[in-house]
Amino acid sequence: MRYDTNATKPLETVTVGIPEGLMFFEQKTLWKNFFERLGCRAVCSGRTTRNILNSGINLCCNETCLPVKAFAGHAASLCDKTDYIFIPRCASVCPHEKSCPKFCGLPDEMRISLKGRANIISADIDYNRDPQKTRKSLASLSGRLGIPCKAAELVFNGCVKPGLTADISPNASGSMRLGVPVIAVLGHPYIIFDSLLSMGLIDKLRDAGYCVLTPYDVRRSVRRKYAGRFLSTSFFETGLDIVGGTKALYGLPQLAGMIYISPFSCGVDSVVMELTERIIMRGPRHIPFLKLTVDEHSGEAGFNTRIEAFLDMISGARRKSI
Repeated sequence: MRYDTNATKPLETVTVGIPEGLMFFEQKTLWKNFFERLGCRAVCSGRTTRNILNSGINLCCNETCLPVKAFAGHAASLCDKTDYIFIPRCASVCPHEKSCPKFCGLPDEMRISLKGRANIISADIDYNRDPQKTRKSLASLSGRLGIPCKAAELVFNGCVKPGLTADISPNASGSMRLGVPVIAVLGHPYIIFDSLLSMGLIDKLRDAGYCVLTPYDVRRSVRRKYAGRFLSTSFFETGLDIVGGTKALYGLPQLAGMIYISPFSCGVDSVVMELTERIIMRGPRHIPFLKLTVDEHSGEAGFNTRIEAFLDMISGARRKSI
């Protein structure tokens, strides 16, 4: 029987917590499979709730962006339920691309925010500068859990592919239907697919009779193709996803409008939102475009009013074109 090296309990009963925020919106299933195949029990924190968000707000400083505050709340919710909380240090998930800077310091920030309440384990993910760095950090991680390094490598290679993401988005339930107008929702997956942080934006649009698509409904290879010249620069991978996805969705004949939802003070979005607006406004078609900014102080009443006004504008434009 294998044992956790930091505790006198069988590995099969060791629980590893996975906070459902930030990179885990795309990587949760992959890392969950990784730990379960190693023989651990993976525990996910579930959807963001108001209590989780409020907990994260209290743990973080005011300057921290909304998704990181939510992530801290998810991590805190796992402290009493798991032996370890897994938070990778993601510098890059693909060659020639970089992750958002906040992903690099996330394990350290959570250790400080949680004030020693959690036993955080991590792995260094850097496919851009040093692909071997991931292998070395896995050796350290497996050693801490009492697992042979070779076994961890084999499991990692078997369930995790370069990019650390799936081609199917959490939104993939909605396929286009003939005659149904499409609204594209743009932004980071941990905002647009989190129903609390996005204030249920996708559901609101669907209830209004629109088909909703996101950049993550476009295959990763297609997003990179449309990202074009930005591939040769040191550009954030989330930026490539959004810019490439915007260009791909812009060509849909049924596209009626585009909405970009961004967390307040997001450094990546300060550049990417400007690029997407230029793509939309300088294109041959006039596509209505709405920018929404959210933080923990955003009120749903004002949010709903802006969406309703935007949908009225789209309806008016569609009536004129008939």
